[in-house]
Amino acid sequence: MSKLFTHILTSTAIISTLSVSAFASNPMLDKVDANKDGLIQLSEFTITAELKFAEMDADGNGLVTKEERKAHRAQKGEVRAKAKFAKLDSNSDGSVSEAEFMAAKDARKERAMKRRDVNGDGQVDQEDRDARKAKFKKKHKKMSKEMKAHKGQHAGKRAKVDTNGDGAVDLAEHQTAVLARFERMDKNADGVLSADEQRKPSGKRHGKKRHG
Repeated sequence: MSKLFTHILTSTAIISTLSVSAFASNPMLDKVDANKDGLIQLSEFTITAELKFAEMDADGNGLVTKEERKAHRAQKGEVRAKAKFAKLDSNSDGSVSEAEFMAAKDARKERAMKRRDVNGDGQVDQEDRDARKAKFKKKHKKMSKEMKAHKGQHAGKRAKVDTNGDGAVDLAEHQTAVLARFERMDKNADGVLSADEQRKPSGKRHGKKRHG
């Protein structure tokens, strides 16, 4: 298995699925945190990872190949597209009317306005722009610091998922990688992921500058 594929599969099947940012900011936390205590137990972490592995293992032979990963990603993309359409189709008639499209557009404008109107006075002025710029700089500085610390902690620690080099990842290899991931995240080694441990640097995607 190529290093590129190993990296993609690791990121997609394990890290992305069990993304710390996902735990902290979207319904994934509800799916993983079975007992709803706000903590991620090792058992909850591994069960979720194994369910994801089973989803990707389309033929049920206990191996995840490159083709299965691609097919799974395409399926997830289709599900997201359908969900987005359903959100636009407010009356659920199977089509998006001009009124529904405009309503969604107006809602996006309203959300954008709320983000830009930092002081909440109903208008976007220089004070708001300065405040957003200062907030961005503070966030960027914090993110850069966290990224450096993250890279330092994981330098040279990326495990090879396909340990037997057979060109696919089996469940045992997947479980080993998942356990290693959990142990790296569980900084105090108490067997659970706290709110702080569930967070990680946002990465390049959130590091882009925004204007306005």
